[in-house]
Amino acid sequence: MKNPVVMSEIWRGAFLESVHYGHAVICDDSGQVVKTWGDLDQIILPRSSVKMIQALPLITSGAAEAHRLGPEHLALACASHQGAAIHTDRVQSWLAALGKSDDDFRCGAQIPNDKAA
Repeated sequence: MKNPVVMSEIWRGAFLESVHYGHAVICDDSGQVVKTWGDLDQIILPRSSVKMIQALPLITSGAAEAHRLGPEHLALACASHQGAAIHTDRVQSWLAALGKSDDDFRCGAQIPNDKAA
């Protein structure tokens, strides 16, 4: 990363355990930059840090209510997981309730990191 700044420090008593660097920007509702940390133009791959934001349309569109999604569905929509049966079983059940299957996805399946799966 080019010119990252300290975003947070984790302390255990007097011991600095870890330091997390990064870049951040806050925009107002018109898209104007209000505050920046680090390099405003740095391209980042936010990955899991935005999963909750990616799941918001389920709620704001009314889909969660229309399809009677419960906390377990929303947790899956916000989660990173390793393909354990507790996750894949719930996803398969969710897809079945929607009348969908793995074949309805454009991307192929990823081999689970969970060896038991």
